[in-house]
Amino acid sequence: MGLGGTLGRKAATLATINRIPFRCQVCQLDLFFRKQVKLQVTGTLSGIEWSTALICARCGYVHLFMNDAIELWAAEGGYPQG
Repeated sequence: MGLGGTLGRKAATLATINRIPFRCQVCQLDLFFRKQVKLQVTGTLSGIEWSTALICARCGYVHLFMNDAIELWAAEGGYPQG
């Protein structure tokens, strides 16, 4: 049982981190939904940091990233060449 291929009407996409294909760390699927999430942290002026979440389209596991190395690719187009 997965998330049905859509989350908020957006289609699941392939993802790369620094151009390296990324797979779910739990179920190894390569399709994700992307969401911006707000984190409460200490040591910052506002106490809030923004993070990018890749949510697995199959198991729903949330992978958090604090940098901008994520690129998304249409599943039907596949990963970029080179």
